[in-house]
Amino acid sequence: MKCSKPQGQYHQLTIELSGELYTALLEQVKITGKTETDLVVEGLQQVLKQTDDKKAEKDRFTILEANLEKKLKQYVDSLIKDRQSNVAANPEISDRKSFERVLPIPTIQPLQVGDLVLVLEPDSPYYMTKLLVIRTSLIRATVDTDTGEKTFLKRDLRFVESAPKQ
Repeated sequence: MKCSKPQGQYHQLTIELSGELYTALLEQVKITGKTETDLVVEGLQQVLKQTDDKKAEKDRFTILEANLEKKLKQYVDSLIKDRQSNVAANPEISDRKSFERVLPIPTIQPLQVGDLVLVLEPDSPYYMTKLLVIRTSLIRATVDTDTGEKTFLKRDLRFVESAPKQ
């Protein structure tokens, strides 16, 4: 494939096609009455549109996940607030044991940036190597892998230890 200097609004591009592909292109030229250039440009536009559609869909799911996470956090906060107001309104449950029954103390430590985790391998009961958490949200955590950043559901992660402080 070669690209030359622009001519006006257009750029000239020279591509090499296999024999079968070129034959199929010529058949489409005969059927549609369009030029080879028109058909190649249409095909390229279609491929680029599909890429844009996939990106837009991924962006839409990211926004949806963020909104769901926000609503879940609001719901949990409202539950805690309701329970706290119940404790304040009922003096008979003001002693420590009654309070713990109404608001149990969480025993699970939330993942934090800098924690080391094991990632559950897909379709396997085994975990991958230790990875460093670099971002967290309510239901997902992003870890640093050999191939770059990857995001996983927290349920697929197993806390190992906090990264050593340097």
